[in-house]
Amino acid sequence: MKIRHKGSSGEDKIELQMTPMIDIVFQLLVFFILTFKVVAQEADFNIRMPAQASRSMQDISPQVLKVRITAGEGGAMSDLKLDGASLGNGLEAFVALRDRVRKLVDDSAGPTAAASLMEVEFDCDYELAYDYVIRAIDAISGYKEGSGDQARITRMIEKIRFAQTREPKS
Repeated sequence: MKIRHKGSSGEDKIELQMTPMIDIVFQLLVFFILTFKVVAQEADFNIRMPAQASRSMQDISPQVLKVRITAGEGGAMSDLKLDGASLGNGLEAFVALRDRVRKLVDDSAGPTAAASLMEVEFDCDYELAYDYVIRAIDAISGYKEGSGDQARITRMIEKIRFAQTREPKS
């Protein structure tokens, strides 16, 4: 806050009022002191953990399902195989793939540990249209039950990998 006083020579003399500034500083100081919370220091605890189990989940190797998708003329799917067994070549092959994986996962009681131990390896032809790969991934990763507000998504296999790319047919 500035108050101007005219001096004897007609010049403006600016005088600073320090009292309001000091009041604000003290109010801020009180505010920060009152809002300061002391945090309890973390300490080390001496905890005796149980011995490691003889076999952990990491020791169990995942079951690998092999999905082979062969391409026909123009990138269309000519065959879909699960572990060597042919499931067909049309859209019904993806339904059959989902049903087979669902039986292997046994999701009747919801997601299980069996699903977390399973892994799918896709082996696709180079010429195969990408749409068929996505449909196969959809078929093994889960499905939707019900419709509208009552719809529920059930997850199946989440670990997916791809085999080394096959060279294009000459």
